[in-house]
Amino acid sequence: MTVAELKARIAELEEELRQLRADIAPVENGFAMFFSRQQAALLTAILKRPIANYAYLDIVTEGHGKYNRYQGAMHQTLRTKVAIWKLRKRLGPMGINIGLRRGVGYYIDAENRTKLLMLSHDKLKGGQAW
Repeated sequence: MTVAELKARIAELEEELRQLRADIAPVENGFAMFFSRQQAALLTAILKRPIANYAYLDIVTEGHGKYNRYQGAMHQTLRTKVAIWKLRKRLGPMGINIGLRRGVGYYIDAENRTKLLMLSHDKLKGGQAW
C-alpha cells in the first residue's frame, strides 16, 4: 500500500470510530440509577442493536469500569466478557437473559427486552433500587 492509501484508510477508520462513539448511549439513562456506569452503558448498548458485536462493546467498556486503565486487545476482550458476565449474574434472578451469538456478539430478545423495560419502569415508579 502506498502512503496515500494508508492515510485514506486511517481517515476511514477514524470516521468509523467517531460514528461508533456517537452511537454509544450516554450513561445518563434510565438504567444508571440501578446499575454501575459500565453496566448501564453496556445494557443500553446491547438494547440499541439487534446484535451488539464484540468490537462495539469493547468501545463501550473502554471509558467505564475500574479496569479501563489497562490497554491491549486481549485486555479489552476480557474486560467486556467479565462485565457482561457480571451483568448477566445481576439480571438472572429477575428472569432476564442476555443472549450470545458465538463469534458475533450479545443480544436481548424481544421477550427479555420487554421484561427489562417493564421492570425498569416499575422500579422507577416505586423509587426502589435493584
